[in-house]
Amino acid sequence: MAWPGVAEFSKAIQNPGLCFEDWELTQGNVATYPRGGRAGMPIVSSGNFASVYRVSCNGGDYAVRCFTRTVRDQRNRYMQLDNFLRTRIPQSFVVFQFLEKGILVEGNWYPLVKMEFVDGRPLDKFVEDNLNAPDNLQRIAARWRGAVSEIGGLGIAHNDLQHGNVMVESDRTIRLVDYDAMYLPQYQGQTSPEDGHQNFQHPLKTIKNYSVDVDNFPALVIYVSLLAIAADPGLFQRFHNDDNLIFTKKDYQDPANSECFRILKNQNPDDAVRHLTEELEKFCSVAVEDVPKLEELLVQGPAPAPSPAPAPSPAPGPSAAPSQPGGGSPQAQPAGSSYRNLLQGAAPQAAATATAAPPSPAVSQGAAATATASGQAT
Repeated sequence: MAWPGVAEFSKAIQNPGLCFEDWELTQGNVATYPRGGRAGMPIVSSGNFASVYRVSCNGGDYAVRCFTRTVRDQRNRYMQLDNFLRTRIPQSFVVFQFLEKGILVEGNWYPLVKMEFVDGRPLDKFVEDNLNAPDNLQRIAARWRGAVSEIGGLGIAHNDLQHGNVMVESDRTIRLVDYDAMYLPQYQGQTSPEDGHQNFQHPLKTIKNYSVDVDNFPALVIYVSLLAIAADPGLFQRFHNDDNLIFTKKDYQDPANSECFRILKNQNPDDAVRHLTEELEKFCSVAVEDVPKLEELLVQGPAPAPSPAPAPSPAPGPSAAPSQPGGGSPQAQPAGSSYRNLLQGAAPQAAATATAAPPSPAVSQGAAATATASGQAT
């Protein structure tokens, strides 16, 4: 199938009443650039597989995800995911709907995904906002622990955990977006439709590594990164490159000669970070499926770590940039912004309920407070 490009989608979406089949979207207003050479044109953010637009409707604001490339067995995958999540949706997931007859472009119908528009900051931007507030980073690390524990406990995997797919809302709940490559139990023995972000994935991972364990490595990468930056904020300025947190693919390929690994193992003030970095280094050379789940590693390991606990009140100090009245404003979106930067608007209340992640008694050295997975429910 030949897919439209960004220009074709942007032209079509200027007329919601004509281009959409979904009744709610036909009544919506597409966010547009307020000024400059693109004034009046739809704000679009393009990723590897899709172009994303914000559409405001009476029922809430939505991220309309229009595909620009083929995702293998796309319709069936989203239908199976929808069926799986009907009675057990993780707290960190957003409400979504796959529409096979989604958008009309130059006389042809193409599918789209209609998702909640998340009111939050991409994880790397949240970290940058909170470099002077380590308590906030530690709380997010604790909530991250709860989120990945819950997902893995359901026997599923996101398969592309990375900073751009992890959003932190204004109340510090974690929301995951982009479900194109999700692993479900019925996919056992199949291959993945995509590789995932190289700066977060195991260096030996290929599309053949497709199981419930595929999230274990990136989950640990994100957890270690958050705790390490909380203990030493200078790491972010030193190693962040706008496409990672602090680690890169090169670090995983040769951790023995990685400056990032060396500093975290030998110089980080947090004992837990030093220990977990040594573990991460070992896991770089084992099979993808042999990397343990984050919760198993933290409970069994000698170094303590933050534990999911009742959600705290906001801590003093800098936090995520507040939403503008009524949610994020299209005016705040720069031209050419990425998908993760687009997903910063008002999100409707999620109707689905979730199951809490299992608690653990461990507490990290230097962690002033902890947070719970239950705080991730909208």
